[in-house]
Amino acid sequence: MPRIFIAPANDAGDRSHLDRSIVNPVERQIIIQNFSDATYPELIDIERRGRGFYAWGLAAEADNVRHWFHMGVGDFVLLSYDGAYRHYGKVLGRYENLRAAKAIWGETEAEEPVRELLFFLSEPISLQLPTEELQDYIACENTDFNQVPEDTLARIEADFGTVERFFRHRLLNTGVGGPILDMSGIIRLTERDQARLKSFDPQSTKEGREQIVENITLRRGQPQLRQSLLVAYDYTCAITGCNAPDALEAAYIIPFRGKYTHHTSNTLLLRADVHTLFDLGKVAVDTRTMMVIISDELMKSSYRILADRPLHYPKDETQRPSAEGLDLHRRLVGL
Repeated sequence: MPRIFIAPANDAGDRSHLDRSIVNPVERQIIIQNFSDATYPELIDIERRGRGFYAWGLAAEADNVRHWFHMGVGDFVLLSYDGAYRHYGKVLGRYENLRAAKAIWGETEAEEPVRELLFFLSEPISLQLPTEELQDYIACENTDFNQVPEDTLARIEADFGTVERFFRHRLLNTGVGGPILDMSGIIRLTERDQARLKSFDPQSTKEGREQIVENITLRRGQPQLRQSLLVAYDYTCAITGCNAPDALEAAYIIPFRGKYTHHTSNTLLLRADVHTLFDLGKVAVDTRTMMVIISDELMKSSYRILADRPLHYPKDETQRPSAEGLDLHRRLVGL
């Protein structure tokens, strides 16, 4: 059973360290130069699985040593400060390395301990979840590094099936007011505001028609990009096989990917309803098999027929969706 560890970042120094190694990855050369050659194969694997080197560490104090020693690959770490969980990731490896700690976080004052008990994490996912939201399972009053008790983990597994599912439901897919990644909650809040302001109430039949046309055009995506996708995907939805062009839309995999945002590698051609579910994080792609995976919620609906369907993608490799983007989308939505 995976363990859960809570790592508070209590002061300004901790926040600065978060920026150096959690918000941003550690520079590759810093890691490679400060570990022994014997660990090189392990580090390369960690870098690959973590999409970079993301690290945190603890001072070599008695309680920290005890918790750190129990930490294993696949365990979860929640980093918190200012009354909220801010990041989470999975443990990919742990090492005691004073030299690397000093290289990553800099030299400290003589009386300040060094984070020599290192552990590497998968690329951390940012959260904005108040700690009291999880208080029914995880006590939030502790200000030191600690691990969730075994009996609590057993209760989590009894209630959710797995620790992974607990994180998916309680961190990434909560209701309104939950973490920033909760797209369903954000949309419900927006709909509530729009209803209050009557923003969708047209004043005339003409205005109503214009609004419908505008909404459809915006939803379909950039005209040139959509046309390129229609040709690349042979006018067929990548998931459902629907071949009615009027129902097909350009779905962004990641909303912003720099210069690749409006590129076919960052898009899928999807039927309108599946596009919505994809954006809501109810549908994703397992790039190991290139098959569709869906949320537990959809498994109870008529959309369950989409589960394990092979993804249809262009024959031209330059037009295919980015596996990196699909993996990041899946991780961000918690599937």
